[in-house]
Formats: sequence, structure tokens, C-alpha cells
Amino acid sequence: MSDFKRKLDEMMGDTTMQERRIKQRVHEKLQTPVRKFSWQVVFVSAAIPVVALMLFFTMNPTNQLSSDLGPGVPYDPLDDLAQISALQKKQQLSAVDYEEFATLPHFDNVDGLHYVDKVPFSIEGSSETFHTVIERKENLFDEVVYETGDIVRTMTNTTSHLPTYTDVYYEVLAVPGDRVVLRDGELRINGKPVKSGLMDRYEEQGIRILGGYEQVLNAREYFLLNHFPASGTVQGATITPVHKIFGQVVGVATEERTESMYLDYLAGQVTGDYTPEQYFDLYLYDDLLGYGNLLETPAFTQVSRLGELFLEASYRRTVPVSDNEVEIRYEYGREGVAEQVFTMKRDADSGRWVIAE
Repeated sequence: MSDFKRKLDEMMGDTTMQERRIKQRVHEKLQTPVRKFSWQVVFVSAAIPVVALMLFFTMNPTNQLSSDLGPGVPYDPLDDLAQISALQKKQQLSAVDYEEFATLPHFDNVDGLHYVDKVPFSIEGSSETFHTVIERKENLFDEVVYETGDIVRTMTNTTSHLPTYTDVYYEVLAVPGDRVVLRDGELRINGKPVKSGLMDRYEEQGIRILGGYEQVLNAREYFLLNHFPASGTVQGATITPVHKIFGQVVGVATEERTESMYLDYLAGQVTGDYTPEQYFDLYLYDDLLGYGNLLETPAFTQVSRLGELFLEASYRRTVPVSDNEVEIRYEYGREGVAEQVFTMKRDADSGRWVIAE
């Protein structure tokens, strides 16, 4: 013990206990105070996300958790297919308003990836005979080539959930990546009801949409609906692969003013100086859409996908072999997809290019 401490103890007595109490108070003041645990705070914090989820599902009646509910009642298309087919056979499925096409651009020349629809029509106030101009798309397997609202022509597709027909104009309602839910006639795309002039027309004219879907469209699928439905009918909404869509309506051509090998063909006057690739297209057009005006091509009898060859024109090129022979080569640039080659030769008698066997 130091002299100072001993003298202090002699004067004031033993101060050890006071020192301990002072140290204890200083230590307690330097410590961070501990918050009192509150069950009320925990309850309110947990309740907030629960209430938010309840509000979300109340405002979004679509079954958001359908994937977690297991199997449901499957849609049976047979009855709907019978109704639609009966309307189509009686030509009561559509009521095409050709006047709508009057505002489309007029084509003075139709070539390349464009072609004309074979069905002629008239427009009030004009004495000319019109055809819609259809555009085949470039790189249709590599890009999203159609947009919502596009009007398209299709190939008859009886293997689909519900069929499409070649003489019906369809509107694109959803594109690859969109989530389509159609149940009991109610259509939602990406979780929202579809709002458009077409939907207004369906509601005003008492037209029911048939079909049952709940899926995300893959990279080559589009969701289509009849653009010109007849009043009071049922209409099939279809998920259609891109190779079953003949192209987009982009304009009109007239038999009186437009230059086109397709109009020549429809008039029975295939006399122009067409290129080998143009003749190749004419043979495909004749087989798919025309009247059988050209001689049957033996090279096509072994091909089961003529429609795709017509649509895939952007994937092909012409390779000269000689003055009277060329190759039409389909080159897709994708591993595992085989190239296709057709040979065309000039006929010595007629001067036309024909597909060699």
C-alpha cells in the first residue's frame, strides 16, 4: 500500500467499496443500452408482407400460383373444333371488310419476298381488281419477325390445338416470350386483359373466343385470332408456329396497274422473262396457293415441307453452274440443320427455267 493510500485511510477510513461503486457506475454509462424486446413490433413487421400478398392476389384475379397447384382440368378441343369447322365449311366464320385495305400502300411492282394473295376483291369507288400483298419475313427462325397487331395469312394447320385457315386474315395478339392465359373465354397476356380494337369488336358483336391455354410462347410461336370474325360466331384462338404463317399483309396490288409474275400466273400468262429463282417461287406458289397451272414438278414430290421452302426464301441463294443451269441453295447457318439444293435448267423449247429431277 502506498504512503498516500495509507494516510488517506487514516483520515477517511477504508474507501475500497466507494471506489468499486464509482467504477461500476462509469462502466454502466459507457455501455450501449439494450433495447427492450417487443412482440408487437415483430407481429406488425411479419404482417406487412402478408397483407401485401393478399392485396396483390385480390387485384390480380389470374391464378398466379397455378403452377404450384398441380394438375388441373385439361382443355378438350374436340367440341370447339367441331363448331369452328362447321362454320368454316358453311363460309360463316369470317366477314372480311376489304374496305379496311383501301388505306394500305399500293405496290406498282411485286417481287422479292413479296407475293400477292390469290383471292381478288373490289373496293368501293374503284373499278380495279385488288389483291393483298403479303411479305415473307427474313430470318424468321432467328428473330421475332411479327409484332402485336400485325395482320397475317396462315397455312391450314389441322395438327394444332385449334386450326387456322388459309382464307382467314389473322391478327397477332402475342409474340415469343409472352405469357398467354385463356380460360373460359377470358384472355390475358402477361397477366393483363387484352385491350384493343379487335377485342372491342368481339365484345360488341357477341363473339366468343374458344381455346384453353396457360403457357409462355416459345421462340417460334405466335398467338393469333381472326381479324374479321363474323358476328355472333365462335372463334378459335391459336398458338401457331412461325413456319405456318405465310406472311404479313403490307399493301395491295391491282391487276390493272401492278407488275408481278404472280398476277401473270393468276391470269394464265406466264410469259415473262423471269429469273430461275422467280420460277422456283412460281412452282412453290402454284403448288401451295395456286390453281395447278404449272406442270407437276417431280423434284417436289419427295418434299414434305413446300410451305417452309416458300417462306424461307431469305435463307436461299442462286449459284450459277452454267448458262443453262443454276442451283437453288437453302443455307441456314445453323449446326444440325441440313442445307438443301435444287437444280434448275432452262428448257430448250420454251426457254423457261424448270426444276430438274
